[in-house]
Amino acid sequence: MYFTVKLGSVTNAQRAQKLLAKNGFVSRVSRLQNPKAGDGCGYVIRANERNRDEIIHILKKDGINILGVESE
Repeated sequence: MYFTVKLGSVTNAQRAQKLLAKNGFVSRVSRLQNPKAGDGCGYVIRANERNRDEIIHILKKDGINILGVESE
């Protein structure tokens, strides 16, 4: 099972992916098919659901702006 973290810009998504890799987590950058208002440019990272709380903590601690989190 996976979840997505909405990050808005490709730059933030790439920063988040590198940060997570540095901390031993695998994630994938992708773009939302139909971004809604408030989704920015529509970029997200996708990661394993079992690491959800720790991943969100790492991103927030590093100052990465999270626009939303959704389970798949």
